[in-house]
Amino acid sequence: MKARIPLAVAVLVAALTSVFTAPVPSATAVGNSENKVTDPVPLLELHTAGDVGLFWTLSQAEAEAAVTSHRMRKRVNARVGYLRRAAFPGSQPIYRLRKQTESAYLLTASVSERDQLTTGPSPAFRYEGIVGHASATAQPGTEVLYRMRKDGLVNSWRPILASHVEAMQAQGYRIDGPLGHVHPRWIRTGAIYFGVFDANGNRSMMDRIEQYYGPDSANDWWGGVRHAHDRHPKAVRHWPDEDFSHLKPAIGYYDDARPETLEKQIAQAAGAGLDHFAFYWYWNPAAATEQYATGLRSFLAARNRSDLKFTVLPCIHPWGGGAGGTLRMPSEQITRAAQILVDEYLAQPNILRANDGRPMLQLCDVRGIGKPNGGPPDNSIDAAAVRQFTDAVRARALTTLGEEVMITMTTDNGVPKPEHGLDGGYCPGRWDHQQSSYENYVAGERLFFATQPGSLIRCATSDFDERPRIGISKPDPVLSGDTHEEAQAKLHAAFRWYEDQSLPAFRDLLANVRADLDDSTRESTVDNFVLLYAWNEWHEGGVIEPNARDGCAYLDAVRAELRLTKGTGCVANPTPEFGTTPAAGPATM
Repeated sequence: MKARIPLAVAVLVAALTSVFTAPVPSATAVGNSENKVTDPVPLLELHTAGDVGLFWTLSQAEAEAAVTSHRMRKRVNARVGYLRRAAFPGSQPIYRLRKQTESAYLLTASVSERDQLTTGPSPAFRYEGIVGHASATAQPGTEVLYRMRKDGLVNSWRPILASHVEAMQAQGYRIDGPLGHVHPRWIRTGAIYFGVFDANGNRSMMDRIEQYYGPDSANDWWGGVRHAHDRHPKAVRHWPDEDFSHLKPAIGYYDDARPETLEKQIAQAAGAGLDHFAFYWYWNPAAATEQYATGLRSFLAARNRSDLKFTVLPCIHPWGGGAGGTLRMPSEQITRAAQILVDEYLAQPNILRANDGRPMLQLCDVRGIGKPNGGPPDNSIDAAAVRQFTDAVRARALTTLGEEVMITMTTDNGVPKPEHGLDGGYCPGRWDHQQSSYENYVAGERLFFATQPGSLIRCATSDFDERPRIGISKPDPVLSGDTHEEAQAKLHAAFRWYEDQSLPAFRDLLANVRADLDDSTRESTVDNFVLLYAWNEWHEGGVIEPNARDGCAYLDAVRAELRLTKGTGCVANPTPEFGTTPAAGPATM
């Protein structure tokens, strides 16, 4: 049922159409980092000291100061909507006023009301500035944010989303007028990007592809995936009835060393409403530099790179591999690694930032940090080395950028400990270890989220299927004399794949993720972030990139279930237009 709007509101609506032309000071002196976030951010609501009234801000720094210095309390379950910190086309400012005599505040979008309450010989309020910017008219995914108050209750002004108006009216509140159109929830969705589909990728893997499939597959970084799609006997003999026709990108088998490839993928992702790519990043201890970064460098060379944000996921694995013998990061190389990460990536204008403005770094694996290049396997975490790494990144960022960094760690490495110097966690691809069932994974994911304390970037795994790795990174375990039952047991022991995965189940997962966001009482720093596994983990099954069979089906599901409104929709094989300017070559250090 729609709320009835009193006649007085119509007068206020007219006032809201006033054109905002002169710069007005922000509601608080926030740092440069917060102002670099251009996405809508949550409007924070706090009780003032002694519960005299309520206070609102978009600045997490101001909210923390209000708590520590002015004895305010955060309302962690408040759902007030998302506003932008800066004006945008079609926007209108929302002003914050403070009572002269007590710690009580009021929001208004009316210039005339603002001036009436804050001017004259004895004004009742003091003008504090603009708290944020809302849309002046309805936009996709928005609803009206009203100001309501309760007759007889002093200082009871509250901003209330239209969807909550009826419930507030039942408590005796009435509408004062609209403040603008806001997003009730703004989900910033990213996808993990595996940037090794190029000649500089995993050399040993390409060698094994040639050994298993023959000389015609030499230097084929798509080996295994391509062979399953084309139904090569060695790829599908154990799964003759399986449909592998999705194992081909909609843009064709590509070379991510070409910026044109990333330009198409950026167009696909941004069109669907995605916010960022999260690139795996690896270390070469023999050369004391990064490796497998070609896809990331192509992203930075793409002409439409500003359409997506990005971050990097350092995967400092403890095992052998790569050009350097292992993927570890010895302690003496940590300072150099921090320099590369900060100077080459965190300094980029489209680096992913938390809602409080900090550039973000997400650690994909910390078990190889501080380990020598060589020696026996060691899957333990060296807490002192992890702290050395996080301290080095923070020190470099403060020195070169003048900014703090938000560093999170994969939940695969456990819960972050204070001695690690981390700010929270994120979850990557998820495998159901109980039943090897996608349906079971979907049903239990919110329970998993609940086990993770503090700040958490939630995740959603589209699928998990290692079968394209047969004969490459995983040997064929079946012997010629095995019975069918023996063969199936060996295959399930050697390879992980979800037999019950489906697109409807993926939609259910996304709906569960959104429900968890809606019910959350976590700190808001990254509480509207979702990381998808993955954009293009083709050898491991996590793929939302448009494919030859399903087109944009998975990105369409993400857009619909997470209610993303950026972009105009996914195009499976786009042709980005940039005039006649040629694409740049891959960026180099």
